[in-house]
Amino acid sequence: MAHPPVIACFKWGKGYPLRDTNILFRALTDLMSCPFTFVCLTDDTAGLDDGITTLPLPDFRLARDHWVPGMWPKLAIFKPGLFADGTPILMIDVDVVVVRDLAPLFERIRTVPGLHVIKDWPNLSERVLPWRNAAARKSNSSVVGFMSGTQHQIWDRFHEAGWDTLQPLVNDQDFIHETATDRHHWPRDWVLSFKKSLVWHAPLGRALRPAGPGDAFVVAFHGAPNPEDLAQPHGQRWGTRKHFGHAPVPWVADYLARYGDR
Repeated sequence: MAHPPVIACFKWGKGYPLRDTNILFRALTDLMSCPFTFVCLTDDTAGLDDGITTLPLPDFRLARDHWVPGMWPKLAIFKPGLFADGTPILMIDVDVVVVRDLAPLFERIRTVPGLHVIKDWPNLSERVLPWRNAAARKSNSSVVGFMSGTQHQIWDRFHEAGWDTLQPLVNDQDFIHETATDRHHWPRDWVLSFKKSLVWHAPLGRALRPAGPGDAFVVAFHGAPNPEDLAQPHGQRWGTRKHFGHAPVPWVADYLARYGDR
């Protein structure tokens, strides 16, 4: 019998706000067309919405002082036995906006064996000159898909590794990129980066407003700005010196108004 898919996220300490986990769960509950289980791996279950399944963070060797930067605990998703073998797993960061039903991602996980991950997004020079350095991009782990019972080698290499072993690999997504077997990148337009795909680098950003998500399934917010920055009162500046704009960004503000705390 086929196992219903799992959408999993992580929350520990103060790095991942409780609010973001609940917003992600509410959006998925509204948008998904197929049954699924939403699982939060966490060290603190207080305040999570009813309907969220919780699991404790699996034990691994890395000292907590080194969990970030790099978000290394996310590699615990590959621990054998965490979910029933043959379960489609979609690990997704909580600092995202889910644009539409993710059922096609699960269909791809089921029909194309291996690990599915984002090809890291191009910088401005590559967007303007798309042939430039396109092959050099590695992976981004904001949305990762695989079948439970596979990719155990990622956990095997991670959970006994110390900082001296992991530090040269930079972060969890580079570790996944180098360690996964049968690695596939999601189709380019399925998962976009807000600041790299939709916002123009200064000085173009002064004149061009952020694009909408188009046909993307997910828009990831890695670094600044965060989604809530884009729902501020009219005219408030968000972002960094290179990637910036002024609130509100209507489709993000609407998302937070629909699924945020009331």
